[in-house]
Amino acid sequence: MKYLKLISGSFITLVILSGCLATNLVGVGDTSFTIDLTQDKILAREDPTFIVKMTPELSGKCSDDRSGTEKYIYWGGQCDFGRSPPQKVEIQYAKWKPYDQIPKPSKPHMIRFGNSLPASAWETYTIYPKQIMAEVKNRKKPDNTPFTPKIVARKSMMVFLDIDASGKVTLRNDAQYGYINNVEAYR
Repeated sequence: MKYLKLISGSFITLVILSGCLATNLVGVGDTSFTIDLTQDKILAREDPTFIVKMTPELSGKCSDDRSGTEKYIYWGGQCDFGRSPPQKVEIQYAKWKPYDQIPKPSKPHMIRFGNSLPASAWETYTIYPKQIMAEVKNRKKPDNTPFTPKIVARKSMMVFLDIDASGKVTLRNDAQYGYINNVEAYR
């Protein structure tokens, strides 16, 4: 009887542990998607700074708004959509003054400026993550294919949106696509 309890207890523990592991592995083959908002001369004296309106699609996904409470962020940083990016992301942005002319602390001034803009002052750039992912996957094999089982690595794709001083946004043609180490997720 004692051995039966030990065996059944071990079996239940094994089932629970394998269930937890399987839950973490759902979608291992999926690819996480990140948008990198870059501005080459963000600190140049003469170039304007751009702010981005936090729409429901972006809220809580960008590096300066992980809590989902910001109204506006600077154009810069990254927006991570994980393994389930939306079909379409609209990025609304507006030109502000050069970085060295922005009073410190900048957040209240950014909010005041963003709130004062009419709807016509906001530019919109639309990106289609799932379409981009399909195109990149068709033309490029993932970099850094792991020698270890793919259980300790996951696929990631990062695309770059560049903005110039005039406010023109360009999607770079050099998306980063490959495996990254995922060991930290299982610690």
